[in-house]
Amino acid sequence: MKRRIRVMAVVGLACGVLLCSTGCLLNVFQTARTLGAGNVALVLGTGLFDINLDEATHAYCLTPEARLAVGIADGVDLGIDTAFLVPLEGGDAAWAGTTADLKFALFDQPGAFALALGLGGGTSVETLGWQVFGEVFLDSNARYFPVFFAYVPQVMLAASGVIHHVTGGLKLPLSDKVRMLVEVNWNSLTYFGYGLALEVGF
Repeated sequence: MKRRIRVMAVVGLACGVLLCSTGCLLNVFQTARTLGAGNVALVLGTGLFDINLDEATHAYCLTPEARLAVGIADGVDLGIDTAFLVPLEGGDAAWAGTTADLKFALFDQPGAFALALGLGGGTSVETLGWQVFGEVFLDSNARYFPVFFAYVPQVMLAASGVIHHVTGGLKLPLSDKVRMLVEVNWNSLTYFGYGLALEVGF
């Protein structure tokens, strides 16, 4: 009963955040693996991005980020993600926003690979307003080849266009409940960057 109440509270919070807040997808910080019904994971990390302001000007930013995910059913996760932008060459730090998404596991074979699809929305500094996005996650489950890939097309609703976000990286288990995510991000808008995060399960 307590587990059901906890899951319902997290679902309600995620829906509220999705409807009332802003969002971004500067780092992906998730893979095709789903948590299982009632399980929770917290991801804390940061990215380092080279943002092209124009052909001659670059801005380097840190992007501290946190993600909370809960397994609302076996093979279905609900996640909330929030981040900040911290310019390294002067200027004020700014809240980059929050997104929410649902991820659905399609296939997860030990020793082979895992595949998941997702759908989410929110608003962000990079899309200049409301956005919806899809997600495709592909993991290697091979013990000595712990790589993952993600593709996130973001449809801008405030301005016409689609931003393509591609991520690849390593998922390194540190214990049964903790793993490290190391990733490289490319966005068709204006940036390229690196991310590092710890994921802790509960």
